[in-house]
Amino acid sequence: MLQRDYILRLARQFVEALEKLVEERKKKDDTELQLQFQSIYRAYFNHPHTFYYDQDAEYILNDLGQNYEGEELLVRIDMLSELLYQDALLKAPAEQHFLLKKSLFLLKYMDEHSDTFSLERRRKISEIEEKIGY
Repeated sequence: MLQRDYILRLARQFVEALEKLVEERKKKDDTELQLQFQSIYRAYFNHPHTFYYDQDAEYILNDLGQNYEGEELLVRIDMLSELLYQDALLKAPAEQHFLLKKSLFLLKYMDEHSDTFSLERRRKISEIEEKIGY
């Protein structure tokens, strides 16, 4: 029970932090937003943003699997896929494509392994596939 409460609180805090950044996207310059995105990577996933930029999606998934298990693993995968997606929207097209592919990989993993069907997740998968030309 405590584990589930922890996971729900973690996910709620993450969503609030990310929503705040997305809302402030119009008000802040890209440099300040990037710094805030970078701090979220470290705070919620214990790696600098460069780890997620440099490693391939399979390696990232393996790393998450080594650090988290069960329901927390799926929640962290979902959180990271959204962070990569939102971060990609701030990037130039080449880097955006690369981050969107990683987000798509994680979302598809979630879709295959989650006990919960999500129309929102399926919509996001379709949206990303359209953006990257799949």
